[in-house]
Amino acid sequence: MKKNTKKLISLFMLIIIAAAFVVGCTKNETNDSTGDNTEKNELTKVVVSEFRSTNYAPVHVAYLNGYFEEEGLNVEFAVYGDGPVAFQGMHAGDSQFCMLSIDPVLKAFDQGLESTVVAAVDTIRLYGFVGSKDITDLSQLKGKAIFAGAPGSAPYTFVWSILENAGLDPEKDVTFVQTQYGASISALNQGTIDASYMDNANRNRFKEIGANFLVDCADPETRKEIFGSDRYEASIITTTKKYAQENPEIIQKFVNATVRGCEWIQNHSDEEVAELLAPMYDGTPMETLIEQIQLTRIAYSPDGFITEEGYAAMEGFCLKAGIIENPVGYENIIDMSFVEKAKQN
Repeated sequence: MKKNTKKLISLFMLIIIAAAFVVGCTKNETNDSTGDNTEKNELTKVVVSEFRSTNYAPVHVAYLNGYFEEEGLNVEFAVYGDGPVAFQGMHAGDSQFCMLSIDPVLKAFDQGLESTVVAAVDTIRLYGFVGSKDITDLSQLKGKAIFAGAPGSAPYTFVWSILENAGLDPEKDVTFVQTQYGASISALNQGTIDASYMDNANRNRFKEIGANFLVDCADPETRKEIFGSDRYEASIITTTKKYAQENPEIIQKFVNATVRGCEWIQNHSDEEVAELLAPMYDGTPMETLIEQIQLTRIAYSPDGFITEEGYAAMEGFCLKAGIIENPVGYENIIDMSFVEKAKQN
């Protein structure tokens, strides 16, 4: 085939790929690594649907350090507004992998939509719930407006659960307000809402507006009281059960790179991690990114492994919160064989 024809075909392929991900609610992010287009075409393309968060830094590190390419994968990201929507996108065929909290994955499995969880990027859950300056106790939230994330998301079910534990009826006693996660801080400060879910990476921003910490899972005792265990590997990487069965080689390559990303974070400073991640968090000031890494570091998994103890706590929480009606079982949804092999490499 002539050289000009090759260039035209490569250009045509890139146009098709770009067009496919402009359509819909996702924002595609293509690999920024330099290199010959012909070499990239020889890589296996995989798309990862996600809600962009520093919680998933190990995967982003693997991407930016070129670990996926070294494994023969051309990884692209489809960014959604929330985890459950990203998960639906994966099951609709828009991506091969999804990064999100495990709660919606267990719920879908319980309802017949089966997935396989192949790795985790954290070991503990650092969720929190904060009130305005005037709210110092959960009992004061009756009749108030709160933000908890999208219905069906892990933050939403977390907030729902702690409200019930406080003796409130979430359906009747509070009003759930929908907004963007990043907008909840200003909404709380302006009085649009009276309480909000908090990602630990943003705890200092909530402190700055004088928010009261009603539930803080950065505290080990609180974490154990709510989740039943200090081990809680809930930020996971999943794929459809069918894709896992049909493409074990690709799964292994993806997990190999991710585990290397986990290890890289353990061996580098907050500043080094933030500097590497900066291109994927365009618009986030460097000092803010460093702070988020620092606050999340205690949760980052060193190896991507999900323990049976951690899974039991996650499943138990979902059962108690009414997210699932029946136990799913570790062996039915968790497959750590890929992580085990990656650790041996």
